[in-house]
Amino acid sequence: MSAYHFTAWAGENLITEYPLSTPDSYPTSVTIAPDGMVWFLEFNTNKIVRFNPDTGELSEFTIPSSKSDPLDIAINNDGIVWFTEQDTNALGRFDPATKIFKEYLLPTVKTRPASILIADNGKIWMLGWNSDLLITFDPVTEKFKEHKIPSKSGNSYDLAEDGQGRIWFIQRAKNILTMFDPSSEKFKEWKISKHAQSPIGTIVDSKGFVWYLKMIDNELVRFDPKTDQSKTFSLPENKGTQEIAIDLNENIWFVQSTDNRLLRFDPGTGIFQSFNVNTGKSKPNSISADLKGRIWFTESKSSQLGMLDTTLIGKIESSLKVKFKPPEGIFQ
Repeated sequence: MSAYHFTAWAGENLITEYPLSTPDSYPTSVTIAPDGMVWFLEFNTNKIVRFNPDTGELSEFTIPSSKSDPLDIAINNDGIVWFTEQDTNALGRFDPATKIFKEYLLPTVKTRPASILIADNGKIWMLGWNSDLLITFDPVTEKFKEHKIPSKSGNSYDLAEDGQGRIWFIQRAKNILTMFDPSSEKFKEWKISKHAQSPIGTIVDSKGFVWYLKMIDNELVRFDPKTDQSKTFSLPENKGTQEIAIDLNENIWFVQSTDNRLLRFDPGTGIFQSFNVNTGKSKPNSISADLKGRIWFTESKSSQLGMLDTTLIGKIESSLKVKFKPPEGIFQ
């Protein structure tokens, strides 16, 4: 099922950019700590970075393993930073209080750990990009457990947890949405399309809907696990969507690298809103929402951290009171 949409455009003065201390550092995955600190990875400098939004202070910490190829980052309720190291084939841990790193080698050689998720119970989940493995790590026992994904060569990516503790992710190469139930240790797979879509995702909202993006058809999909039914929303013409996120008001956010912009989708109105990044061709590539209504994103080419304050935007009313002119041909 597909839905039509309107698109609104917003001015660039809503976005603040913070230059990083090292040029060409290639900042990637960004996330928010419980204390409001913004953490992200610098791929080229092999560092994890903390940014204080209140003071503007930037602190860099070098990962012990050289050229570890850090790819994804997550923070638990105690403020411990966890991250995946593709080249080192390890799970990294950093304690901001003690400034101590610890690295855990994964059981299987060349697992290529990609996405990382910290579940509500504190367990760490990871996906092996080209190893068909879903891996869990218990920080208490420091033990790994591997689960073989049924479909082979799926290039699995983008982890999310629902309210029942089930783990969701996308198999990009196979066009498959996948769920893993830790209680039964069983997988369930849904074919997204007969045609290649290179889907990305995955996020779960408070109602249990699973959201992901079909890149080829340029559609946002809302999947209902209770009914196995999907609803699709056609996105504005775009290039280079890298990642999606959800904010406190359950708006869906997209970071679009080639188009150099952020996109917001309001599920209540079905309206998309676009925000151009101030610096041209900055290549934004990761996005996260904090508890104060700010959207944070990394800019890989310009080596900057960006922030959009949604409290300055306001809401898009369902009666379409936002003043804008829809582009021609918006209806399919």
